[in-house]
Amino acid sequence: MTKYAEISIGELFDGVNGKAKFIKDYVDAHPGEYPVYSASLASEFGYVDEFEYNGSYLTWVMNGYGGRIQEVTGRFSANRDRGVFVPRDGEVIPDLTYLRYVMEPQLVAAAVGRRVDGRLNEYTKIYPNTALQVVVSLPLNKTGQYDYTKMAYIGQKLRRVEAAQSRVRQAQGLITRAAFVINIPEPSVTVSLSDRDIFSLSIGERVTVPELKETGVPVYSANALKPLGNIERSNLLDFNKSSLLWGIDGNFDWNFIPAGEEFATTDHCGRLQITNDQVDPDYVYWFLLTTRWQYGFDRVYRASLRNMKAEVTVTLPIDKNTGNFSLEKQRSLAETIRKREQARVSSLAALEDVLKARMNVEAWCARTSI
Repeated sequence: MTKYAEISIGELFDGVNGKAKFIKDYVDAHPGEYPVYSASLASEFGYVDEFEYNGSYLTWVMNGYGGRIQEVTGRFSANRDRGVFVPRDGEVIPDLTYLRYVMEPQLVAAAVGRRVDGRLNEYTKIYPNTALQVVVSLPLNKTGQYDYTKMAYIGQKLRRVEAAQSRVRQAQGLITRAAFVINIPEPSVTVSLSDRDIFSLSIGERVTVPELKETGVPVYSANALKPLGNIERSNLLDFNKSSLLWGIDGNFDWNFIPAGEEFATTDHCGRLQITNDQVDPDYVYWFLLTTRWQYGFDRVYRASLRNMKAEVTVTLPIDKNTGNFSLEKQRSLAETIRKREQARVSSLAALEDVLKARMNVEAWCARTSI
């Protein structure tokens, strides 16, 4: 059984704040090749013509998703939302990937601020004084010294796993955003959601937290797929027609609510209803779901009523004999798209199972004899 010793992060590193000067105006005025890191782990804040660090370092998010760690290699700088762990003079630093794996959960737990389920709207922070006091456990070898060989071995394994996971995430992104071609038979016509003869669009009303109940009418908000909670009575009328819901300022997605099902919406959720009996709501739903990525709606470019009416279109097949919308073709196309989307969802679920296969550091240490 592997033995461990506890050590504070401050015994290995000094925690250095990033520079406050690296704001957007400064970056724009000093363009260059060297990255500046900020609160985002997804992308660099910008690139400038200078650098403060050169080598391999652990950095951590101080403001935002406080405590998340990123390894950075090369020449770079950090702004005031990112800290850098600088090795203390004379200290032998274990494998950085291994350290990141054992340090990050402890730093995240030590961060303070607003925490929410799923990390949406989370805002936590952890500054150097607190970060350096966090304690982690490092494995010991048979002589009671830190087992750098074992930590390097595990770090190498973790890098291989993370490289494989990165490839899986890339595949997920390609599958999720795959621009499937919908072959609409001619004749057809493309109509805008602004067409009042076919569509009715609206948004809900503000709902406050005290109004939410354990039971009642489900209310949808920025997440159109899952109710925010329940309220005593709906703030909507007319449930005789099916409704298509979308999130205005969250992840842009569509939800289908069948006719006769009562619900409510907040002012962060849009509602679309079909007012023309020759247009099939099920077809419109599957068409919009499949084409949703092409508009680029997100938390910045919001799917507001104005943008939805200006940007989003639906292509409808026409009955060449009558010149009217063809319900028969719409229903056939809806079934085709539905099967294709189900295959896409199944593929994404299989890839997600791969991502859930996380290594347990303690298990590796316990069973690895090197």
